[in-house]
Amino acid sequence: ATLLIMWRRIQKATNRLRERMLGAGQGNPMKIPRKHILVVESDDNSVKMLQMYLGYAKYRVTAASTCGEGLRLARIERVDLYLLGDGCEDGDAFELCRKIRALDSNTPIIFCSADASRADRRQGMSAGAQAYLAKPCELEELRRIIRRLIAGSLGRGVGAGEARAGV
Repeated sequence: ATLLIMWRRIQKATNRLRERMLGAGQGNPMKIPRKHILVVESDDNSVKMLQMYLGYAKYRVTAASTCGEGLRLARIERVDLYLLGDGCEDGDAFELCRKIRALDSNTPIIFCSADASRADRRQGMSAGAQAYLAKPCELEELRRIIRRLIAGSLGRGVGAGEARAGV
């Protein structure tokens, strides 16, 4: 029942976003050049939801289900934002964040975690994240934060253009 409720919320949010984009004269959202988001999340349903919703929001999403895979992709992919979940079996998301920061000091990182205590939020922010959202988060809020962080990083000349080689 919970998955069905989540699915309906995703469908409604996606339809609203599509209607706004088409109504604003932005044309088919599938043909717009997309900013790249690397999602590291162990829950397949969450990944599918994010891929669908962020896809309609003009983002290209690459997903990794483990911290090791996420770090490997962070080394070889050029991304505009990292979105880190929790619960990866092979590692700690806070440690992954620190490792990503060692590779890339500028590209924004968002935590989206079921662990939302003050200590977890502090730990995520001190590891290098710019935002920390508690699950389940509102998709519109997530989209606004992503858009704001990517716009801010592009203003500083960072993001997908930053080289990842050598680390």
